[in-house]
Amino acid sequence: LMKKIFCFLIFIFFLTLTSILNAKENIVFIDLNYILNKSNSGKKILNELNIISNDNKKNFSSQETLLEKERNDIKKLKNILSKDEYNKKVVLFQEKVELYNKEKAKIIKSFENKKKKELDIFFKSLNEIMNVYMKENSISIIIDKKNIVMAAIKNDISNDIIELINK
Repeated sequence: LMKKIFCFLIFIFFLTLTSILNAKENIVFIDLNYILNKSNSGKKILNELNIISNDNKKNFSSQETLLEKERNDIKKLKNILSKDEYNKKVVLFQEKVELYNKEKAKIIKSFENKKKKELDIFFKSLNEIMNVYMKENSISIIIDKKNIVMAAIKNDISNDIIELINK
């Protein structure tokens, strides 16, 4: 009886093993960063975000330069003004800096929200394109390139997807 059970288990094992080995899953990979950087819509989004980011940096830099100049001017008045007048100027300046920091944080948050929204829209559209591509090419799995240790370059569909996005 034990021998029959053992033989049966071995038979089931080999049957399962051969079916696993015979199953040919079509697995490909994609480089999402490459697609974002090389597709027309991805380039447009990145360019717009870059322009906004650079404008913000310039504005922050010029405002910080003005604040630094004002701080230095107030320091120069320390020995000239009465202590009360000097402290009033310092308090007003600190309020100005606090207001600037709040505005800066608000602008940065607004930029981050815009960036997230734009990238979400891009990747949602990309997802729809990849779903159609998967069905048309009988692909069962698409993996992000950054999660792969090693794979044949023929399994990279990034350029195919870029062509579809650019249509």
